[in-house]
Amino acid sequence: MMSRLTEPWYRIREIRISEYIACLKPIYMVLEKSHVSSGSDDKFMKTILASYSNMTPEQWEAAESNRRHEKALSMKMGDFHEELIGKLPGYTTLPLGHPSGVDVKGKDRDMIEVKNRDNTLNSDSAKSVIAKLEKLMDNGYRAILVYINSDKKRLPRFKAPERITIVNGRQIYAYASGRETFYDDLMKTMEYTFRHYSTYAELSTLLT
Repeated sequence: MMSRLTEPWYRIREIRISEYIACLKPIYMVLEKSHVSSGSDDKFMKTILASYSNMTPEQWEAAESNRRHEKALSMKMGDFHEELIGKLPGYTTLPLGHPSGVDVKGKDRDMIEVKNRDNTLNSDSAKSVIAKLEKLMDNGYRAILVYINSDKKRLPRFKAPERITIVNGRQIYAYASGRETFYDDLMKTMEYTFRHYSTYAELSTLLT
Protein backbone atom coordinates (compact mmCIF):
# COMPACT_ATOMS: atom_id res chain seq x y z
CA MET A 1 0.00 0.00 0.00
CA MET A 2 1.18 3.50 -0.74
CA SER A 3 2.63 5.87 1.83
CA ARG A 4 0.56 8.82 3.03
CA LEU A 5 2.36 11.25 0.74
CA THR A 6 3.86 10.13 -2.56
CA GLU A 7 3.20 13.08 -4.87
CA PRO A 8 4.33 16.71 -4.40
CA TRP A 9 0.85 18.00 -5.29
CA TYR A 10 -0.90 15.80 -2.74
CA ARG A 11 -1.69 18.12 0.18
CA ILE A 12 -4.12 16.17 2.37
CA ARG A 13 -1.47 14.20 4.20
CA GLU A 14 -3.83 12.87 6.88
CA ILE A 15 -5.35 10.49 4.29
CA ARG A 16 -3.50 7.89 2.26
CA ILE A 17 -3.42 8.78 -1.41
CA SER A 18 -4.73 5.31 -2.26
CA GLU A 19 -7.80 5.99 -0.11
CA TYR A 20 -8.29 9.42 -1.71
CA ILE A 21 -8.15 7.84 -5.17
CA ALA A 22 -10.69 5.18 -4.16
CA CYS A 23 -13.09 7.92 -3.01
CA LEU A 24 -12.88 9.53 -6.44
CA LYS A 25 -13.82 6.44 -8.45
CA PRO A 26 -17.62 7.09 -8.47
CA ILE A 27 -17.01 10.68 -9.60
CA TYR A 28 -14.83 9.55 -12.47
CA MET A 29 -17.50 7.02 -13.45
CA VAL A 30 -19.92 9.91 -13.94
CA LEU A 31 -17.37 12.12 -15.71
CA GLU A 32 -16.58 9.25 -18.06
CA LYS A 33 -20.34 8.76 -18.53
CA SER A 34 -20.31 5.16 -17.39
CA HIS A 35 -22.75 5.84 -14.54
CA VAL A 36 -25.47 8.30 -15.57
CA SER A 37 -29.16 7.64 -15.09
CA SER A 38 -31.23 7.32 -18.25
CA GLY A 39 -34.63 8.07 -16.73
CA SER A 40 -37.72 8.54 -18.85
CA ASP A 41 -38.18 11.85 -20.61
CA ASP A 42 -40.95 14.20 -19.50
CA LYS A 43 -42.42 14.83 -22.95
CA PHE A 44 -44.50 17.77 -21.75
CA MET A 45 -41.48 19.48 -20.20
CA LYS A 46 -39.50 18.76 -23.34
CA THR A 47 -42.20 20.40 -25.47
CA ILE A 48 -42.43 23.45 -23.20
CA LEU A 49 -38.71 24.12 -22.77
CA ALA A 50 -37.70 23.26 -26.31
CA SER A 51 -40.42 25.50 -27.72
CA TYR A 52 -39.79 28.34 -25.28
CA SER A 53 -36.04 28.30 -25.99
CA ASN A 54 -36.40 27.61 -29.71
CA MET A 55 -34.33 24.44 -29.39
CA THR A 56 -33.99 21.84 -32.09
CA PRO A 57 -34.52 18.21 -30.99
CA GLU A 58 -30.74 17.73 -31.10
CA GLN A 59 -30.14 20.78 -28.90
CA TRP A 60 -32.72 19.53 -26.41
CA GLU A 61 -31.10 16.10 -26.21
CA ALA A 62 -27.69 17.66 -25.61
CA ALA A 63 -29.05 19.95 -22.87
CA GLU A 64 -30.96 17.08 -21.23
CA SER A 65 -27.86 14.88 -21.31
CA ASN A 66 -25.85 17.62 -19.58
CA ARG A 67 -28.57 18.08 -16.96
CA ARG A 68 -28.62 14.37 -16.10
CA HIS A 69 -24.85 14.30 -16.06
CA GLU A 70 -24.69 17.22 -13.62
CA LYS A 71 -27.43 15.71 -11.41
CA ALA A 72 -25.58 12.39 -11.23
CA LEU A 73 -22.34 14.14 -10.37
CA SER A 74 -24.01 16.21 -7.65
CA MET A 75 -25.35 13.03 -6.03
CA LYS A 76 -21.89 11.45 -6.05
CA MET A 77 -20.32 14.51 -4.41
CA GLY A 78 -22.26 13.90 -1.21
CA ASP A 79 -21.04 10.30 -1.18
CA PHE A 80 -17.48 11.50 -1.79
CA HIS A 81 -17.45 13.69 1.31
CA GLU A 82 -18.98 10.95 3.46
CA GLU A 83 -16.26 8.56 2.33
CA LEU A 84 -13.41 11.06 2.62
CA ILE A 85 -14.29 12.26 6.12
CA GLY A 86 -14.43 8.61 7.12
CA LYS A 87 -10.83 8.16 5.98
CA LEU A 88 -9.48 10.71 8.47
CA PRO A 89 -7.77 9.20 11.53
CA GLY A 90 -10.35 8.23 14.13
CA TYR A 91 -13.31 8.42 11.71
CA THR A 92 -15.28 5.71 9.92
CA THR A 93 -17.86 5.96 7.14
CA LEU A 94 -20.90 3.97 8.23
CA PRO A 95 -22.66 1.60 5.81
CA LEU A 96 -26.11 2.33 4.46
CA GLY A 97 -28.66 0.96 6.88
CA HIS A 98 -26.49 1.38 9.95
CA PRO A 99 -28.67 1.50 13.11
CA SER A 100 -27.55 5.07 13.85
CA GLY A 101 -28.90 6.28 10.51
CA VAL A 102 -26.02 8.74 10.08
CA ASP A 103 -23.09 8.80 7.67
CA VAL A 104 -19.88 8.96 9.71
CA LYS A 105 -18.78 7.95 13.19
CA GLY A 106 -15.86 9.83 14.71
CA LYS A 107 -13.66 9.95 17.74
CA ASP A 108 -15.02 11.27 21.03
CA ARG A 109 -18.43 9.75 20.17
CA ASP A 110 -19.06 12.08 17.22
CA MET A 111 -21.91 11.06 14.92
CA ILE A 112 -22.03 13.02 11.69
CA GLU A 113 -24.82 13.52 9.16
CA VAL A 114 -23.46 14.87 5.85
CA LYS A 115 -25.49 16.95 3.40
CA ASN A 116 -23.79 18.24 0.26
CA ARG A 117 -25.84 21.45 0.03
CA ASP A 118 -27.65 23.66 2.50
CA ASN A 119 -30.88 23.35 0.51
CA THR A 120 -30.93 19.54 0.65
CA LEU A 121 -33.36 19.52 3.56
CA ASN A 122 -36.85 20.95 3.69
CA SER A 123 -39.02 21.37 6.76
CA ASP A 124 -40.42 17.84 6.52
CA SER A 125 -37.20 15.95 5.87
CA ALA A 126 -35.38 18.06 8.47
CA LYS A 127 -37.74 16.83 11.20
CA SER A 128 -36.65 13.23 10.77
CA VAL A 129 -32.96 14.18 10.62
CA ILE A 130 -33.21 16.29 13.76
CA ALA A 131 -35.15 13.57 15.60
CA LYS A 132 -32.47 11.04 14.64
CA LEU A 133 -29.67 13.30 15.88
CA GLU A 134 -31.49 14.08 19.12
CA LYS A 135 -31.92 10.36 19.81
CA LEU A 136 -28.17 9.87 19.36
CA MET A 137 -27.46 12.70 21.79
CA ASP A 138 -29.85 11.17 24.33
CA ASN A 139 -27.63 8.08 24.11
CA GLY A 140 -24.45 10.00 24.87
CA TYR A 141 -23.22 10.87 21.39
CA ARG A 142 -22.30 14.25 19.98
CA ALA A 143 -24.46 14.97 16.91
CA ILE A 144 -23.09 17.03 14.03
CA LEU A 145 -25.02 18.08 10.95
CA VAL A 146 -22.84 19.19 8.04
CA TYR A 147 -23.73 21.28 5.00
CA ILE A 148 -20.59 20.84 2.89
CA ASN A 149 -21.32 23.62 0.39
CA SER A 150 -22.57 26.52 2.43
CA ASP A 151 -21.02 29.92 2.99
CA LYS A 152 -23.98 31.29 4.91
CA LYS A 153 -23.12 33.00 8.17
CA ARG A 154 -26.21 31.45 9.73
CA LEU A 155 -26.68 27.88 8.60
CA PRO A 156 -30.24 26.52 8.39
CA ARG A 157 -31.22 24.89 11.71
CA PHE A 158 -34.86 23.96 11.07
CA LYS A 159 -35.58 24.53 14.78
CA ALA A 160 -32.86 22.07 15.79
CA PRO A 161 -31.90 22.49 19.47
CA GLU A 162 -28.64 24.22 20.21
CA ARG A 163 -27.07 21.00 21.44
CA ILE A 164 -26.94 19.77 17.82
CA THR A 165 -23.80 21.16 16.17
CA ILE A 166 -24.34 22.48 12.63
CA VAL A 167 -21.29 23.32 10.50
CA ASN A 168 -20.19 23.75 6.90
CA GLY A 169 -17.57 21.85 4.91
CA ARG A 170 -14.65 24.04 5.85
CA GLN A 171 -15.51 23.73 9.53
CA ILE A 172 -16.00 19.95 9.57
CA TYR A 173 -12.76 19.29 7.73
CA ALA A 174 -10.84 21.58 10.10
CA TYR A 175 -12.45 19.89 13.10
CA ALA A 176 -12.04 16.29 11.94
CA SER A 177 -8.50 16.72 10.58
CA GLY A 178 -7.28 19.04 13.32
CA ARG A 179 -5.89 21.38 10.66
CA GLU A 180 -7.43 24.68 9.59
CA THR A 181 -5.96 24.51 6.08
CA PHE A 182 -7.32 21.04 5.24
CA TYR A 183 -10.31 22.34 3.24
CA ASP A 184 -8.15 24.59 1.06
CA ASP A 185 -5.58 21.85 0.60
CA LEU A 186 -8.32 19.44 -0.45
CA MET A 187 -9.53 21.92 -3.05
CA LYS A 188 -6.01 22.36 -4.43
CA THR A 189 -5.45 18.61 -4.49
CA MET A 190 -8.70 18.00 -6.36
CA GLU A 191 -8.00 20.82 -8.78
CA TYR A 192 -4.66 19.25 -9.67
CA THR A 193 -6.16 15.77 -9.87
CA PHE A 194 -8.87 16.60 -12.37
CA ARG A 195 -6.68 18.92 -14.39
CA HIS A 196 -3.99 16.28 -14.94
CA TYR A 197 -5.87 12.95 -14.82
CA SER A 198 -8.78 12.80 -17.23
CA THR A 199 -9.72 9.18 -16.49
CA TYR A 200 -9.76 6.97 -13.44
CA ALA A 201 -7.44 4.57 -15.24
CA GLU A 202 -4.84 7.33 -15.57
CA LEU A 203 -5.18 8.27 -11.91
CA SER A 204 -4.94 4.62 -10.89
CA THR A 205 -1.44 4.39 -12.35
CA LEU A 206 -0.30 6.12 -9.14
CA LEU A 207 -1.26 2.94 -7.30
CA THR A 208 1.20 0.74 -9.19
